[in-house]
Amino acid sequence: MEFLSDSVVLSRMQFALTAIFHMLWPVLTTGMGIYLVIVEGVWLNTRNPDYYLHARFWSKFYILNFGIGVATGIPMEFQFGTNWDHSQKR
Repeated sequence: MEFLSDSVVLSRMQFALTAIFHMLWPVLTTGMGIYLVIVEGVWLNTRNPDYYLHARFWSKFYILNFGIGVATGIPMEFQFGTNWDHSQKR
């Protein structure tokens, strides 16, 4: 377990967990965006209020997913700079 005391290994493990968690949100947001376009299109063609209500309901989750994706992506930028900094010699 000596390798776990190395700060580089710990930093990269932290980045891996952040990246794994972050990658869930763009995939989910992309799929939900396609679903919302389809439901909105069906509502425009049929004028059935059920489709309108579905589109409004799921659009709130779309906005939430997008925000979480952004919030998890910003720390990744800082982790790139801190975890892979080669300016310091060992």
